[in-house]
Amino acid sequence: MRGTLIVKLRLAASLAGVACFALSPPLARAAITATDVQASAKSLLGEASKTLGENKPWTTRVEHGLQIAWNTEGWGTLRADYTRSIKKPDKLKIDQDNSAYDHPFFRAYYYNGGDAWSMVNLNSARNPQVTANLKALLERVDGIAFYLSACDTFFTVPQIPSDSLLAGRGLLRAGCVLKGDTTLFDVDAKTHVLKRRIENKGARAYILEDYREIQGRRFPFHVTVYDAGKKTNEFLWKEITFDAKLDDAMFEENRPPKQ
Repeated sequence: MRGTLIVKLRLAASLAGVACFALSPPLARAAITATDVQASAKSLLGEASKTLGENKPWTTRVEHGLQIAWNTEGWGTLRADYTRSIKKPDKLKIDQDNSAYDHPFFRAYYYNGGDAWSMVNLNSARNPQVTANLKALLERVDGIAFYLSACDTFFTVPQIPSDSLLAGRGLLRAGCVLKGDTTLFDVDAKTHVLKRRIENKGARAYILEDYREIQGRRFPFHVTVYDAGKKTNEFLWKEITFDAKLDDAMFEENRPPKQ
């Protein structure tokens, strides 16, 4: 009886030791402060931003190439010659010409000094959603650098699950919160280039590929956009230039009168 009791006590002590060992990692992790997490996330994003050359100032940027709008409602898949011209701090113009491909459409979108409008064929108009979209695009033209300066909370994600778009292995994920909206960044652990950006509460994902050197910067020439898991837009850039001279008049074209 006494021998049985001793065995039970030893077994209990052994299990207690295992339990203490199992609890040790969470207790150690609890010592990592929120400040440490913020610093780690900002360090990862800062390194990615530096790798992309976002620290190099610029005044204008022009992107020209092919846009593919996949499975649009009522029209199917549309292709367009697409040119996006940006002049800091507050000017943007997008030319979208489908006439060389699928349909006789020509669209242009303008943002100038807080005012926005669009032109479809020969009809100019203003729309609040277009204004909001163009404003957001212009705000984020500096890429990761914008989020580093604008977000109020940063965090890292320990493990990235593989999915149909990217394998999680080899990626590092950091996120930030801007005005209640969370954006996630998946960075290649070896090259430090950005491979994916996830936003709009996880509903929209940008896959960034075919990075090329441009005037001391690295820029993705292939960008694919997914909304709710479906491919909606694809951009295949042929040419990207920085600091070309852009006349202010091009950002004034077709401005409708204010009502």
